[in-house]
Amino acid sequence: MHLRPSRTVVTPLALLLATTALAPAYAGDAPAAPTPAAAAAAPAAEPPAAPAAADGASDDIVVTARYKNETLQSVPIAITALSAAQIGAIGGQTSIKNLANFAPSVTIQGFSGRNQTITIRGLGTNSGGTNDGLDQGVGLYIDGVYRPRTGTVINDLLDVDSVQVLRGPQGTLFGKNTVAGAIDVRTKLPSFTPEVSTDLTYGNYNYMRAQASISGGLTDTLALRVSGLVASRDGTIYNTTQKQDWDDYTNVAAKADLLWKPSDTLSFRLIADYARQSGNMGFYVSGQVLPTTLANGASAKGFYAHAADVGYTPIAINPYNRQTDINGSQAIAMPSGGVTARVDATILGGHTLTSITAGRFWKWIPNWDGDQFGADVLGQATVATDQKQFSQELRLTSPSGHTLEYTAGLYYFYQKADLKQEVSFGRDAAKWYLGAAAPSALLNGLDTFSYLNPSTNSYAAYGQATWHVAPGTSLTGGLRYTYETKAGSYNAVNVGTVAPISSLPLAYQASAAAIRASFAPDGGAYSASRSKGTVSWLLSANQDIGDDVHAYASYSRGYKSAGINLVRKSAGINIFVEPEKVDSYEIGVKTQLFDRHVQFNTALFWAIDQNYQANLYDVSNRISYLGNAGKVQSRGVEVDLRATLAKGLSLSGSGSFTDAKYIRYTNAICPFLQSYKTSCDISGQRLSGTSKWVGAVQAHYEAPLSETLVGYVAGDASYRSKFYSAVNDDPFSEIKGYALVGAQLGVRAARGTWDVSLWGRNLLNKNYLVTSTVNATWGITQVGLGDPRTYGITLRNRF
Repeated sequence: MHLRPSRTVVTPLALLLATTALAPAYAGDAPAAPTPAAAAAAPAAEPPAAPAAADGASDDIVVTARYKNETLQSVPIAITALSAAQIGAIGGQTSIKNLANFAPSVTIQGFSGRNQTITIRGLGTNSGGTNDGLDQGVGLYIDGVYRPRTGTVINDLLDVDSVQVLRGPQGTLFGKNTVAGAIDVRTKLPSFTPEVSTDLTYGNYNYMRAQASISGGLTDTLALRVSGLVASRDGTIYNTTQKQDWDDYTNVAAKADLLWKPSDTLSFRLIADYARQSGNMGFYVSGQVLPTTLANGASAKGFYAHAADVGYTPIAINPYNRQTDINGSQAIAMPSGGVTARVDATILGGHTLTSITAGRFWKWIPNWDGDQFGADVLGQATVATDQKQFSQELRLTSPSGHTLEYTAGLYYFYQKADLKQEVSFGRDAAKWYLGAAAPSALLNGLDTFSYLNPSTNSYAAYGQATWHVAPGTSLTGGLRYTYETKAGSYNAVNVGTVAPISSLPLAYQASAAAIRASFAPDGGAYSASRSKGTVSWLLSANQDIGDDVHAYASYSRGYKSAGINLVRKSAGINIFVEPEKVDSYEIGVKTQLFDRHVQFNTALFWAIDQNYQANLYDVSNRISYLGNAGKVQSRGVEVDLRATLAKGLSLSGSGSFTDAKYIRYTNAICPFLQSYKTSCDISGQRLSGTSKWVGAVQAHYEAPLSETLVGYVAGDASYRSKFYSAVNDDPFSEIKGYALVGAQLGVRAARGTWDVSLWGRNLLNKNYLVTSTVNATWGITQVGLGDPRTYGITLRNRF
């Protein structure tokens, strides 16, 4: 795979106005135990699997991040672009999670399709698990359509042509502000020339992946592309209770893509897609046992003491044994799909009118063992989700090459989610929570459903104009107005069957009803709605310093939409969470050196995030909820490098240094060792989920073996320094720094019709974690494991 940039059209984010479904402050499927009382231009045709190396300078990458063709080196935005060739050289599963290692400043935490958080430059969504009450701060897009659920892009992606990361607030060209940036995935367009492609992979853990596409012209003006994917893998974590390998998965996906081009001035694209992921997956393993002495000398009942109360003998606590003793079901299913219609028409002397209409659905169907270990404390602790969305964007873009160039648009986004949150208690619950003397029948069979129905209606008008003051000098200004209505409802219903109070020991009969109500509250139904408008903007200046050096400076104001607390009402807790407001400053330089054999780009950034949205805790009512924590600062430097070092030898690399911290966060949930306090002031501490140092490098060398064969070898390495997984920087949530190494060795036809390669990921079999939750109720940390060493063989054919 040749990693030197080719001339590939990288399309922009077409839909940046969308909001995530609102739901409870419940951050995911049982991350903690309950407590009592608790686009534009068409991309180039699909390249061969491994394009031949070319001598000489690197070709420019063309992007349309401002809805006009510009080279990556001249556009005044910090962008990382991964081509199909680079993605193919990574090997294994094609997912955003794997690709994020090669984009500076991007961090993805999570352990399941639902529970994923993505940040850029430390901003986005606070770490520790997805929260339905908050919007994503990083926009996710496939073929120009906003995906508010991270699970829809974490899966094995189908027919990927390119992935681009735009860093910093986006919005005055699009429908929605994002406070951190955006990730844009583009799939391959239908081709009028007949094409058939197949990718077949087999690897360890019985990993199998088959992808096939067929494309061609049905008429002179109508082309169709049909693609399908089936992938599966055996488990990498052994369940000692159920005698099965878990963390297995099966992915299926299909896409039909119809392109109609009746003339050079009109095109219509209709895409229908469906995907489903399933398996015994998305669970924690026990990380470490928490101490039983707090910082003030007080004693805390520990994990082993609780386990003895219920007669449970845990397995050895070492996550890198890759074992769990979960005794309940962990069968997860996640279907999603939708239809997108896009029209591009040239009108009014070269203006482009674009319409993008999309309707989508996403479901999360969980079976989640609530305690995540072998005792029977919680049977289920899940949030089943049925989400639907509709979006419409209408955009007008002026022709390029004029003194004044502009884009203006309107955007509408609607989203509704039906969520059913379940918490059920097992035979060990009473003894675990209340002590060995408590009768099992006190809580056994208690089961509560909470029904939550958040919805969003969002409208936006936006515009951005660039004035070319002089050759090589331009000024850009943008403005947008967003008006949103957020609404939601809440109700809780007890559905379990419990023992009659009269059958309990006399000592518990008088208090049984109150105890049960504190663990599983009933009723409390309410509805809430609020509308709010926000204004954001962009100012930037761009200066060419010769043909090969381009400098820019920008200031932008971005908003992250208001959140909603769909939790049991409690005094002092606001139903609505105020929007985040981000002021971002950036200075960047993009250069081409050594006769354009080397591209080196760097950016300095400084962002102030006010009204940072985070999890808070009401100690008196023992309720975790959403609120505005205060102020966050993120500043640092990023670099991107692409180089052609010699004939057939290319190198790409990226890196970032991010200094992100809480400027003001006075009412955080206290770390475990200080859990005796009502709240803690963590102002001045490092922002969670953010590594100071991140870097990655890819190298590729290829050479002809004969007139018909080309051999190649590729290698890559990535590094991420330590970070805290918990929002409050609890020391027990620390994720230690780690480096991952991958490689690929292959041979292909000189004309690119077939390609066979051996690949490996995490070749050094590094043990590392991707997330960690500190669970004081259980007395342990619960962690998500990174994948072990994987390797396989891939055969690609292009006809």
